[in-house]
Amino acid sequence: MKIPSLQEVLKEGQIVVPDVFDGISTRAAEVLGCRAGRLSASALTHTVHGTPDEGTLSTTEMVWSLYRMVEDNCNIPLIAEVRSGFSDNLRIMPYDLERVVKAGAAALLLDDRAFGCGSDSEEVVLVSPEVFARKVEIAVEAASNTDCMVLARSYSQDPDDAIARCKLARQAGAEFVGAACMHIESDAVRFAQEIPGEKLWSDLTVANDEPEVTADKLKELGYNLVFITFMEKAAWFGDMDFGVKNFANGNTVYADLHDFDGYLRAADGSLTDYHVIFSYWKKWMPLEKRFEDLSELGADAYQEV
Repeated sequence: MKIPSLQEVLKEGQIVVPDVFDGISTRAAEVLGCRAGRLSASALTHTVHGTPDEGTLSTTEMVWSLYRMVEDNCNIPLIAEVRSGFSDNLRIMPYDLERVVKAGAAALLLDDRAFGCGSDSEEVVLVSPEVFARKVEIAVEAASNTDCMVLARSYSQDPDDAIARCKLARQAGAEFVGAACMHIESDAVRFAQEIPGEKLWSDLTVANDEPEVTADKLKELGYNLVFITFMEKAAWFGDMDFGVKNFANGNTVYADLHDFDGYLRAADGSLTDYHVIFSYWKKWMPLEKRFEDLSELGADAYQEV
């Protein structure tokens, strides 16, 4: 099955895009009905490499993960969070970003944090607006002659500065722009007034036990890409929930009989193996069945010991 481009999916309307970081979370997003996923550099760093996210994820690490998911695991477009472009050295960025495009990224999500600045860094360090715009130009060139889109997001904490940076990014060729400092509806309105055209919302957030803005309201304002973060936290909770109960019981009854709140129940009520929900099952298992039986080749297919 050919994975649709992000442009094709966007024609159907607003996309709420969850964070993904491995084969299970990517497949979960697809099964949930999500029409795209964001390959989170932060979650990839935490879950796959087991280190704090200080913005130093390498191109090779991103490319390897992206390629495996696109090639074998999912049927939805993946937005690759390339952040700084893996470097502040503009000479090597074209090569690095082109590798991500070739690995199957549906879009490059670039931001203005300096290389070495991530979600766990003590301080948010930004490159200059001019360097940010140049990085966007490099990303546009790396994605040229492909379906890969270029998205830009500013991490400036000053709304005026963030808007100015997004305007430069748009001029440099970014197809969607957004700012991480925008959280509430009034922020969304102001940003929309300042920046026409396609916009992205950096993350749906909560304050005082209530959503600060809803995806529906953002849709009204022209935010057709909305990022939502929950997969990494959900994976941790699932591990702890199953672990606590299994170890307390001294067996695996809880885990083995868990039906994902009915999702794993077949029409006849029987419990199905959760492995069957993975895309790779559809591809690899038929191949194994096709080639493991050599009997039709006759006795010459086997060599006597």
